Amino acid sequence: MSSVAASLTSAFTLAFVITSMFGLGLGLTPREIMGPLKNLRFLAGALAASFLVVPAAAWGLARLFGLDPDLEVALLIFGTVAGAPLVLKEVELGRGDLPAAASLVTLQMVATVIYLPLALPLLIPGIRVDPVALAMPLLLQILLPLGLGLLMNARYDEEADMARPIMSEIANLSLALMLILNLGHVGQVFGLLGTGAIGATILLVAVGFAAGWLLGGPNPATRRTLALGTAQRNFAAAFVIGAGNFADRPTVMIMLLAASLISMVLLLPAAGELGKRAQAAERRAEAAATPRVSRAGTRAPV
Repeated sequence: MSSVAASLTSAFTLAFVITSMFGLGLGLTPREIMGPLKNLRFLAGALAASFLVVPAAAWGLARLFGLDPDLEVALLIFGTVAGAPLVLKEVELGRGDLPAAASLVTLQMVATVIYLPLALPLLIPGIRVDPVALAMPLLLQILLPLGLGLLMNARYDEEADMARPIMSEIANLSLALMLILNLGHVGQVFGLLGTGAIGATILLVAVGFAAGWLLGGPNPATRRTLALGTAQRNFAAAFVIGAGNFADRPTVMIMLLAASLISMVLLLPAAGELGKRAQAAERRAEAAATPRVSRAGTRAPV
Protein backbone atom coordinates (compact mmCIF):
# COMPACT_ATOMS: atom_id res chain seq x y z
CA MET A 1 0.00 0.00 0.00
CA SER A 2 1.26 3.48 -0.86
CA SER A 3 2.39 5.93 1.79
CA VAL A 4 -0.61 8.14 0.99
CA ALA A 5 -3.06 5.29 1.55
CA ALA A 6 -1.25 4.30 4.74
CA SER A 7 -1.47 7.87 6.03
CA LEU A 8 -5.18 8.03 5.20
CA THR A 9 -5.76 4.74 6.96
CA SER A 10 -4.03 6.04 10.08
CA ALA A 11 -6.00 9.29 9.93
CA PHE A 12 -9.38 7.57 9.55
CA THR A 13 -8.51 5.08 12.29
CA LEU A 14 -7.62 7.93 14.63
CA ALA A 15 -10.83 9.79 13.71
CA PHE A 16 -12.89 6.67 14.39
CA VAL A 17 -11.27 6.06 17.77
CA ILE A 18 -11.54 9.64 19.01
CA THR A 19 -15.11 10.28 17.82
CA SER A 20 -16.28 6.88 19.10
CA MET A 21 -14.92 7.48 22.58
CA PHE A 22 -15.99 11.14 22.72
CA GLY A 23 -19.48 10.26 21.45
CA LEU A 24 -19.78 7.44 23.98
CA GLY A 25 -18.89 9.80 26.81
CA LEU A 26 -21.54 12.26 25.62
CA GLY A 27 -24.24 9.70 26.38
CA LEU A 28 -23.00 8.26 29.66
CA THR A 29 -22.13 9.24 33.20
CA PRO A 30 -19.09 8.15 35.25
CA ARG A 31 -21.42 6.10 37.46
CA GLU A 32 -22.72 4.16 34.45
CA ILE A 33 -19.19 3.36 33.33
CA MET A 34 -17.92 2.38 36.78
CA GLY A 35 -21.07 0.44 37.67
CA PRO A 36 -20.23 -2.79 35.79
CA LEU A 37 -16.78 -2.89 37.40
CA LYS A 38 -18.47 -3.35 40.80
CA ASN A 39 -19.81 -6.66 39.51
CA LEU A 40 -17.08 -9.05 40.64
CA ARG A 41 -18.30 -11.78 38.30
CA PHE A 42 -18.06 -9.47 35.30
CA LEU A 43 -14.68 -8.15 36.44
CA ALA A 44 -13.18 -11.60 37.00
CA GLY A 45 -14.63 -12.97 33.77
CA ALA A 46 -13.30 -10.07 31.72
CA LEU A 47 -9.79 -10.34 33.12
CA ALA A 48 -9.65 -14.13 32.90
CA ALA A 49 -10.95 -14.27 29.32
CA SER A 50 -8.80 -11.41 28.04
CA PHE A 51 -5.49 -12.07 29.80
CA LEU A 52 -5.46 -15.79 30.58
CA VAL A 53 -7.59 -17.73 28.12
CA VAL A 54 -6.77 -15.86 24.89
CA PRO A 55 -2.97 -15.57 25.46
CA ALA A 56 -2.85 -19.26 26.42
CA ALA A 57 -4.81 -20.11 23.28
CA ALA A 58 -2.40 -18.06 21.14
CA TRP A 59 0.55 -19.96 22.60
CA GLY A 60 -1.14 -23.32 22.06
CA LEU A 61 -2.35 -22.56 18.53
CA ALA A 62 1.11 -21.38 17.46
CA ARG A 63 2.46 -24.78 18.38
CA LEU A 64 -0.51 -26.74 17.07
CA PHE A 65 -0.12 -25.15 13.63
CA GLY A 66 3.68 -25.23 13.74
CA LEU A 67 3.97 -21.53 12.87
CA ASP A 68 7.26 -20.03 11.75
CA PRO A 69 8.98 -17.94 14.47
CA ASP A 70 7.89 -14.57 13.03
CA LEU A 71 4.28 -15.71 12.65
CA GLU A 72 4.30 -17.13 16.17
CA VAL A 73 5.64 -13.85 17.57
CA ALA A 74 2.88 -11.89 15.84
CA LEU A 75 0.14 -14.25 17.02
CA LEU A 76 1.41 -14.03 20.61
CA ILE A 77 1.48 -10.23 20.48
CA PHE A 78 -2.01 -10.15 18.99
CA GLY A 79 -3.32 -12.55 21.61
CA THR A 80 -2.02 -10.58 24.58
CA VAL A 81 -3.38 -7.10 23.74
CA ALA A 82 -6.93 -6.15 24.68
CA GLY A 83 -9.08 -3.03 24.87
CA ALA A 84 -9.98 -2.22 21.25
CA PRO A 85 -12.22 0.82 20.66
CA LEU A 86 -13.82 -1.12 17.78
CA VAL A 87 -15.56 -3.17 20.47
CA LEU A 88 -17.91 -0.24 21.06
CA LYS A 89 -19.21 -0.34 17.49
CA GLU A 90 -19.47 -4.14 17.58
CA VAL A 91 -21.40 -4.06 20.86
CA GLU A 92 -23.72 -1.42 19.42
CA LEU A 93 -24.36 -3.62 16.37
CA GLY A 94 -24.83 -6.66 18.62
CA ARG A 95 -27.33 -4.88 20.89
CA GLY A 96 -25.08 -5.46 23.87
CA ASP A 97 -24.57 -3.35 26.98
CA LEU A 98 -22.80 -0.14 25.94
CA PRO A 99 -21.97 1.11 29.47
CA ALA A 100 -20.52 -2.34 30.19
CA ALA A 101 -18.58 -2.14 26.91
CA ALA A 102 -17.10 1.21 27.91
CA SER A 103 -16.14 -0.24 31.30
CA LEU A 104 -14.67 -3.31 29.62
CA VAL A 105 -12.53 -1.37 27.14
CA THR A 106 -11.28 0.97 29.87
CA LEU A 107 -10.45 -1.96 32.16
CA GLN A 108 -8.70 -3.86 29.35
CA MET A 109 -6.59 -0.87 28.33
CA VAL A 110 -5.36 -0.22 31.87
CA ALA A 111 -4.70 -3.92 32.44
CA THR A 112 -2.89 -4.22 29.09
CA VAL A 113 -0.39 -1.52 30.05
CA ILE A 114 0.37 -3.38 33.30
CA TYR A 115 0.19 -6.90 31.87
CA LEU A 116 2.25 -6.70 28.69
CA PRO A 117 5.63 -5.68 30.19
CA LEU A 118 5.32 -8.68 32.50
CA ALA A 119 3.80 -11.33 30.21
CA LEU A 120 5.34 -10.75 26.79
CA PRO A 121 9.00 -11.19 27.85
CA LEU A 122 8.00 -14.59 29.25
CA LEU A 123 6.27 -15.60 26.03
CA ILE A 124 8.78 -13.99 23.63
CA PRO A 125 12.32 -13.89 25.07
CA GLY A 126 14.17 -10.70 24.22
CA ILE A 127 11.12 -8.53 23.53
CA ARG A 128 10.92 -5.15 25.24
CA VAL A 129 7.67 -3.36 26.05
CA ASP A 130 7.89 0.31 26.96
CA PRO A 131 4.89 1.00 29.22
CA VAL A 132 5.05 4.74 28.53
CA ALA A 133 5.11 4.29 24.74
CA LEU A 134 2.18 1.91 25.05
CA ALA A 135 0.18 3.98 27.51
CA MET A 136 0.45 7.41 25.88
CA PRO A 137 -1.56 6.63 22.68
CA LEU A 138 -4.20 4.87 24.77
CA LEU A 139 -4.40 7.82 27.15
CA LEU A 140 -4.55 10.53 24.48
CA GLN A 141 -6.71 8.75 21.92
CA ILE A 142 -9.12 6.83 24.14
CA LEU A 143 -9.30 7.87 27.79
CA LEU A 144 -8.98 11.62 27.16
CA PRO A 145 -11.83 11.81 24.57
CA LEU A 146 -14.00 9.62 26.81
CA GLY A 147 -13.31 11.89 29.79
CA LEU A 148 -14.08 15.03 27.78
CA GLY A 149 -17.34 13.51 26.60
CA LEU A 150 -18.34 12.64 30.16
CA LEU A 151 -17.47 16.16 31.30
CA MET A 152 -19.49 17.77 28.51
CA ASN A 153 -22.46 15.52 29.25
CA ALA A 154 -22.32 16.47 32.93
CA ARG A 155 -21.95 20.23 32.40
CA TYR A 156 -23.69 20.88 29.08
CA ASP A 157 -26.28 18.16 28.60
CA GLU A 158 -28.22 19.89 25.80
CA GLU A 159 -25.09 20.52 23.76
CA ALA A 160 -24.03 16.91 24.41
CA ASP A 161 -27.35 15.66 23.02
CA MET A 162 -26.79 17.74 19.88
CA ALA A 163 -23.19 16.63 19.42
CA ARG A 164 -23.75 12.90 19.98
CA PRO A 165 -25.37 12.07 16.61
CA ILE A 166 -22.72 14.13 14.82
CA MET A 167 -19.95 12.13 16.49
CA SER A 168 -21.76 8.93 15.59
CA GLU A 169 -21.95 9.88 11.91
CA ILE A 170 -18.27 10.84 11.80
CA ALA A 171 -17.31 7.59 13.53
CA ASN A 172 -19.39 5.49 11.12
CA LEU A 173 -17.95 7.25 8.08
CA SER A 174 -14.38 6.94 9.39
CA LEU A 175 -14.88 3.24 10.07
CA ALA A 176 -16.24 2.64 6.56
CA LEU A 177 -13.32 4.48 4.94
CA MET A 178 -10.82 2.69 7.19
CA LEU A 179 -12.22 -0.70 6.18
CA ILE A 180 -12.19 0.20 2.47
CA LEU A 181 -8.57 1.31 2.63
CA ASN A 182 -7.59 -1.82 4.55
CA LEU A 183 -8.90 -3.95 1.70
CA GLY A 184 -5.70 -2.97 -0.10
CA HIS A 185 -3.87 -5.35 2.25
CA VAL A 186 -5.89 -8.40 1.21
CA GLY A 187 -3.10 -9.55 -1.11
CA GLN A 188 -0.68 -9.67 1.83
CA VAL A 189 -3.20 -11.74 3.81
CA PHE A 190 -3.53 -14.23 0.95
CA GLY A 191 0.26 -14.48 0.95
CA LEU A 192 -0.02 -16.25 4.32
CA LEU A 193 -2.10 -19.10 2.88
CA GLY A 194 -0.48 -22.43 3.57
CA THR A 195 1.47 -21.20 6.60
CA GLY A 196 -1.23 -22.02 9.16
CA ALA A 197 -1.37 -18.38 10.24
CA ILE A 198 -4.87 -17.68 8.93
CA GLY A 199 -6.36 -20.81 10.50
CA ALA A 200 -4.65 -20.06 13.82
CA THR A 201 -6.00 -16.50 13.82
CA ILE A 202 -9.54 -17.59 13.03
CA LEU A 203 -9.46 -20.13 15.86
CA LEU A 204 -7.97 -17.55 18.24
CA VAL A 205 -10.85 -15.16 17.54
CA ALA A 206 -13.32 -18.02 18.04
CA VAL A 207 -11.71 -18.99 21.36
CA GLY A 208 -11.91 -15.37 22.55
CA PHE A 209 -15.57 -15.15 21.58
CA ALA A 210 -16.43 -18.44 23.29
CA ALA A 211 -14.50 -17.52 26.45
CA GLY A 212 -16.26 -14.18 26.75
CA TRP A 213 -19.64 -15.78 26.09
CA LEU A 214 -19.16 -18.51 28.70
CA LEU A 215 -17.80 -16.12 31.34
CA GLY A 216 -20.31 -13.36 30.61
CA GLY A 217 -22.88 -14.47 33.16
CA PRO A 218 -26.63 -15.00 32.80
CA ASN A 219 -27.54 -11.68 31.18
CA PRO A 220 -27.65 -12.08 27.36
CA ALA A 221 -26.57 -8.48 26.67
CA THR A 222 -23.57 -8.86 28.99
CA ARG A 223 -22.64 -12.17 27.35
CA ARG A 224 -22.69 -10.55 23.92
CA THR A 225 -20.62 -7.64 25.23
CA LEU A 226 -17.93 -9.77 26.84
CA ALA A 227 -17.81 -12.20 23.90
CA LEU A 228 -17.17 -9.42 21.38
CA GLY A 229 -14.91 -7.51 23.77
CA THR A 230 -12.69 -10.53 24.36
CA ALA A 231 -12.53 -11.71 20.75
CA GLN A 232 -11.63 -8.29 19.34
CA ARG A 233 -7.99 -7.62 20.17
CA ASN A 234 -6.37 -4.19 20.32
CA PHE A 235 -4.50 -4.18 17.02
CA ALA A 236 -3.38 -0.56 17.49
CA ALA A 237 -1.42 -1.58 20.59
CA ALA A 238 -0.16 -4.66 18.74
CA PHE A 239 1.27 -2.44 15.99
CA VAL A 240 3.00 -0.24 18.58
CA ILE A 241 4.74 -3.28 20.07
CA GLY A 242 5.52 -4.83 16.68
CA ALA A 243 6.97 -1.63 15.23
CA GLY A 244 9.03 -1.03 18.35
CA ASN A 245 10.62 -4.49 18.39
CA PHE A 246 10.30 -6.09 14.96
CA ALA A 247 10.39 -3.28 12.40
CA ASP A 248 13.19 -5.18 10.62
CA ARG A 249 11.08 -8.36 10.40
CA PRO A 250 8.29 -7.55 7.91
CA THR A 251 6.60 -10.93 8.32
CA VAL A 252 5.70 -10.00 11.91
CA MET A 253 4.00 -6.79 10.78
CA ILE A 254 2.22 -8.52 7.88
CA MET A 255 0.88 -11.15 10.27
CA LEU A 256 -0.34 -8.48 12.69
CA LEU A 257 -2.07 -6.73 9.82
CA ALA A 258 -3.62 -10.00 8.66
CA ALA A 259 -4.85 -10.82 12.17
CA SER A 260 -6.42 -7.36 12.45
CA LEU A 261 -8.27 -7.72 9.14
CA ILE A 262 -9.42 -11.24 9.90
CA SER A 263 -10.80 -10.24 13.29
CA MET A 264 -12.74 -7.33 11.80
CA VAL A 265 -14.09 -9.43 8.92
CA LEU A 266 -15.28 -12.07 11.39
CA LEU A 267 -16.58 -9.95 14.24
CA LEU A 268 -18.41 -7.07 12.56
CA PRO A 269 -20.82 -9.42 10.70
CA ALA A 270 -21.06 -11.62 13.81
CA ALA A 271 -22.07 -8.58 15.84
CA GLY A 272 -24.72 -7.71 13.27
CA GLU A 273 -26.11 -11.25 13.42
CA LEU A 274 -26.17 -11.17 17.23
CA GLY A 275 -28.06 -7.89 17.07
CA LYS A 276 -30.68 -9.31 14.70
CA ARG A 277 -31.20 -12.34 16.90
CA ALA A 278 -31.46 -10.19 20.02
CA GLN A 279 -34.01 -7.94 18.33
CA ALA A 280 -36.04 -10.96 17.22
CA ALA A 281 -35.95 -12.39 20.75
CA GLU A 282 -37.17 -9.06 22.15
CA ARG A 283 -40.07 -9.01 19.71
CA ARG A 284 -41.05 -12.57 20.63
CA ALA A 285 -40.93 -11.68 24.31
CA GLU A 286 -43.13 -8.61 23.72
CA ALA A 287 -45.60 -10.64 21.68
CA ALA A 288 -45.78 -13.31 24.38
CA ALA A 289 -46.39 -10.68 27.05
CA THR A 290 -49.22 -8.99 25.10
CA PRO A 291 -52.65 -10.55 25.77
CA ARG A 292 -54.24 -11.96 22.61
CA VAL A 293 -57.65 -10.64 21.59
CA SER A 294 -60.28 -13.06 20.30
CA ARG A 295 -62.47 -12.34 17.28
CA ALA A 296 -65.36 -11.58 19.59
CA GLY A 297 -63.37 -8.74 21.05
CA THR A 298 -62.62 -10.36 24.37
CA ARG A 299 -59.19 -11.20 25.62
CA ALA A 300 -58.27 -14.78 25.01
CA PRO A 301 -56.39 -16.58 27.76
CA VAL A 302 -52.65 -16.69 27.30
